[in-house]
Amino acid sequence: MTSSGVVGFVGLDDLSLELAASLIRSGYAVKAFEIFGPLMDEFLKLGGIRCTSPLETGKDVSALVVLISHADQINDIFFSDEGALGGLAKNAVIFVRSTISPANIQMLDKRLTEDAETAFLVDIYVSRGMSDSLNGKIMITSSGRSDAIARAQPILSAMCEKLYNFEGEVGAGSKVKMVNGLLEGIHLVASAEAIALGVQAGIHPWIIYDIVSNAAGNSRVFKNHVPQLLRGNLTKQHFLNDAVQNVGSILDMAKSLPFPLPLLAVAHQQLISGSSYGHGHNDATLIKVWENVFGVNLIAAANADIYNPQELGNQIKTKSNTVKRIGFIGLGAMGFGMATSLLKSNYHVLGFDVYKPTLTRFANAGGFVAESPAEASKVMEEL
Repeated sequence: MTSSGVVGFVGLDDLSLELAASLIRSGYAVKAFEIFGPLMDEFLKLGGIRCTSPLETGKDVSALVVLISHADQINDIFFSDEGALGGLAKNAVIFVRSTISPANIQMLDKRLTEDAETAFLVDIYVSRGMSDSLNGKIMITSSGRSDAIARAQPILSAMCEKLYNFEGEVGAGSKVKMVNGLLEGIHLVASAEAIALGVQAGIHPWIIYDIVSNAAGNSRVFKNHVPQLLRGNLTKQHFLNDAVQNVGSILDMAKSLPFPLPLLAVAHQQLISGSSYGHGHNDATLIKVWENVFGVNLIAAANADIYNPQELGNQIKTKSNTVKRIGFIGLGAMGFGMATSLLKSNYHVLGFDVYKPTLTRFANAGGFVAESPAEASKVMEEL
């Protein structure tokens, strides 16, 4: 017999705790099995109930959320003597959160349906939304047969702020996770490499960060992770080990398609290199790769001088001369935008460009048109 208001968790992580908290706020009773004490302690603080096995967790629940990191865990979690299926009702929904391949999830679905006669399996990918509207709130991508999705809908909605449903074959959630993980892995390595390059070239890393985080090269990974790298916060071995494992899983999935991922393969090797520096130490970090190979100490560079953008701006403003007449040679996309911005600030701007329609647009915007580069530079205070 199931209780429509009870949800079980087999395995916990930080995102699981947020899912559980959302369910509790929505009026569900939540219980869990987890062997790592600190995670269970946090779960109990939320108002959750401790279980001693997957079997106990599955009893009398309407849904079971299962965290799987390796395919060889499936048998122990579901089909062993203490497995969840021993106590799970036939009409309960099973949510699978995993890093295993879509093919393994589909095999599990087939085994549950044909052997265990449990028909409602939903594959979910849980992440934090990075858009301005979501701002770190939980987002879920789910997939499963239409009857399973329909049955899971109330619980899915209670667990997240944003929900994407793929009705049909299970595995779409893991496929979306694969694509997103590819970008995250490449961006993480590229971000560390970009900062190291700038420091090697003699630019203060915080100046690089302030510029790039507002420029075309920015990404959410760069914006969120680089400050932690420069402050030494992303230095725990488990962070790199998790990154190595996740990227490795994506590469394995791509091989099964088959589909080549050369950029991710290089990023994977860099992550492995960073992880290898941490054996026996607690301060391993991805940037150790560049520190050891090129002698670039990013954290030392970040702390060498106090970087205060406002102070630098004030110094430049204090030392600068007043300029009102400015010449522009070339009014392409960037030049036109800069020149018209100066016009809006009441500067006298004289511009030249070989493309006559651009000069017409510039004149219509209030600019002064020069007939030659020489004329544009004549009697101008800045060019």
